[in-house]
Amino acid sequence: MRKFFMLAIAIMAVISTQAQTPKWQEELNRLDKEADQFYEKGEWKKLVANQEQYRKIVMAQPDSVRMDFLWDTDLDGNFYYNLACYRTLAGDKKGALKTFEYYTNRVIDKEEINLQNINKDSDLDAIRNEPRFKACMDRLEKWGDYKQKLKNAKQYYRGALPEGMRFRYMSPNNPDLVRLREKFNLDSIAGAGDEISKIKNLLHWVHNIVPHDGSSDNPEVKNTIAVVELCQKENRGVNCRMMAQMLTEVYLAMGFKARFITCLPHDYVSDCHVITAVYGNTLDKWLWVDPTFEAYVMDENGLMLSIAEVRERLRNDQPLQLNENANWNNRSKQTKEYYLDRYMAKNLYYISCMDYARFNAETIVEGQTYRYIALMPYDEINSQSASIGWANLRVCDDEWFWQSPYEE
Repeated sequence: MRKFFMLAIAIMAVISTQAQTPKWQEELNRLDKEADQFYEKGEWKKLVANQEQYRKIVMAQPDSVRMDFLWDTDLDGNFYYNLACYRTLAGDKKGALKTFEYYTNRVIDKEEINLQNINKDSDLDAIRNEPRFKACMDRLEKWGDYKQKLKNAKQYYRGALPEGMRFRYMSPNNPDLVRLREKFNLDSIAGAGDEISKIKNLLHWVHNIVPHDGSSDNPEVKNTIAVVELCQKENRGVNCRMMAQMLTEVYLAMGFKARFITCLPHDYVSDCHVITAVYGNTLDKWLWVDPTFEAYVMDENGLMLSIAEVRERLRNDQPLQLNENANWNNRSKQTKEYYLDRYMAKNLYYISCMDYARFNAETIVEGQTYRYIALMPYDEINSQSASIGWANLRVCDDEWFWQSPYEE
């Protein structure tokens, strides 16, 4: 089946709406439409020629232009992956192998990959047993088997913590949280049901009040009221970090204990992800809630799980369920296989959050302190290469990190 065709064009189209489209970009648009036709008809040799011309035009542009349109000086790995497939289907094994090698070099240490897709893609069957292809796969599997990296992580170690250290949570009686609760009528949004239904209703509301846009700049004022007003005024979205902060504030305003949690990969590739943990008294544990994808995770019995439980279940290949309505911007349905086994398996190696959950947590305010605590496998506490170098405190005690907010 067709893979990722020309995301660059969509980017270019958005950027060029306020100016006349350059001739070279018009030619790319024409080639992209032509490529659709060749693909549908299975005319692989013509499609290869089409894509070679596409790349030639792109690479002829100055580096500064390519950076503006592609956020890089070269097309992304998906382009070269597709081209390797097309060359294989066209019977050009030598060209396909050369392109797949280029693809491998392009994505290693840089881009997120889908090993499951590569291993099952019949488009590549004609070169799959070639030594050069196998050598590429050896490299890709070492780099992109995110679940295996998570399994290989050492255990946590409990103990040796600074005396008296605790996470803190702003009171729902705080004037800013009261204002937030009243402005958006959060009592009505939460509903009159049980605790779990309220948690889900508030998750749904934040997911829908503003769209997710991972490429957007963070606003200067980072609280729910300001973010909603800004997004409505500028018709824009915000990234996962802002959405998780919004949901955290909403839960705090409704009397729940909550923290926004940064989930980080072992090797920083493509992105990290930020979600929210809310404490459910009914289940007596922290619960995984992700406003970007309106997602929560359950065990085989349908009970909601915590971030810690999901991480361990991924490491041990235990059953996990994703809620049926998990989605991106109400446009793209999420699956357990992508969201958990691939995306979050990549992003659950390190975990970090602020020591104080509050309104306006990351807005720069004179006199306000900003302290971050990272949870890491015990053998990496002193690692200089870990992707959490900005943390103020590193810990390896998961029991302390996920302590109940009601413990004495």
